[in-house]
Amino acid sequence: LQHYFIQSNLRSRFMDPAQIEFLAEKESVQILPNFTEDKLYLIRGEVGPFQPQVPVDVPLWLAVNLKQRQKCRIITPDWMDLDVLKEKKAEELEGILFSTPLHPHFLEVSTILLGYGYY
Repeated sequence: LQHYFIQSNLRSRFMDPAQIEFLAEKESVQILPNFTEDKLYLIRGEVGPFQPQVPVDVPLWLAVNLKQRQKCRIITPDWMDLDVLKEKKAEELEGILFSTPLHPHFLEVSTILLGYGYY
């Protein structure tokens, strides 16, 4: 019984990967829609309006959903640019201390975007 409480307590202290991914899906990314629509009113605020080939900031989960339905193209975030990544790698190789992260959820966001084969 004591072992159960210790495990339960440890689980409540740490987030599992699914919870972290859920938080990352709220991050904003830019898309180029290929449709016209007024603003969408979401719980966290409004997004849009959507005009063909006009960049719009939307939550990652919405960008993925629209991409799956072939309604948009996701614009690569600046921090995923190859030159930025090379600079960051050189900075980390030269430095003794840890450098600042690329993005608060860089691992989750890049995994989601690359995992769907968008780039």
